[in-house]
Amino acid sequence: MDQLQLILARYIAIHEKIFKFSLLKAIPIPGLFKPIDYGRHFAELDSVVPDLEKLAASADNRAGTTSEYEQYVSALLDTMRFLRDMCKRLHDKRQGGLKDYTIDQYESDVATYQGLVAKYRSLGLKLNESKRR
Repeated sequence: MDQLQLILARYIAIHEKIFKFSLLKAIPIPGLFKPIDYGRHFAELDSVVPDLEKLAASADNRAGTTSEYEQYVSALLDTMRFLRDMCKRLHDKRQGGLKDYTIDQYESDVATYQGLVAKYRSLGLKLNESKRR
């Protein structure tokens, strides 16, 4: 597995822990419900983002790198940064430090994030298609 695939796998695991549907999330049963640990997810993303930044910088400097690859890495980086920042806000809110992060702002952030996810996935499909040719 190459570096990009490892980074993508780590990101997807975090994304699923936050957004994947679970009955334990939907029906908070005392003793079984575990709240999402946004602080841990922020820290994980904060450690992965620099790896992707280095990969993006090396792709920019590498001859023969396709523009599809550069666009994909850039879109994935934007998506991961946004989720990292969102996790930070949610962690701070849970700790009582960010009182002005409203449900409307959260819903706006989720919509923005979903748009970023759609963009990097679309570019990933194009990248895979160009590799098949």
